[in-house]
Amino acid sequence: MKKLLLILLVPILAIGQIKKVDESEKPVVIGKAKNLAAVIATMHKVSGEPDYYFVTFDNIKYQHITDVKSFGFKDVDGAFDYLYSSVAAAAKERKKEIEFELEDGLLSVSIVKAIGVINVQFNWFENGVLSASGYMTPKQYSALFDKPYNKKDWK
Repeated sequence: MKKLLLILLVPILAIGQIKKVDESEKPVVIGKAKNLAAVIATMHKVSGEPDYYFVTFDNIKYQHITDVKSFGFKDVDGAFDYLYSSVAAAAKERKKEIEFELEDGLLSVSIVKAIGVINVQFNWFENGVLSASGYMTPKQYSALFDKPYNKKDWK
């Protein structure tokens, strides 16, 4: 009798381990910063209360291996818009860098101007390890956040 009960319970327990994925929790691509050759960074959104955003990028610290890195944050108190507008305002004020403390690490955004062109770069510090994205123009950075590029916001 015990063997029969065990044989009947094993399939029931195995089926109980499978559950349907909630489609609403899948990330949606918000925007991409890209140049002619490649995608520099991609912004994703996971809807929820609050929404969660994360950016993926190729770590340019490595030349011969692909090392995709990401950082993310919850959109609490307008953090998504704050990240976008703070970088634009820092560039307008001619700052060289702006830093943000995130839950998992430190995001430093470098702002450089070469030959009259502004470029920004993500530098992500997590567990003592530095990862860096490629450089983005303000237009590419705006596309990453799916925001209209306005030159007056940057200069």
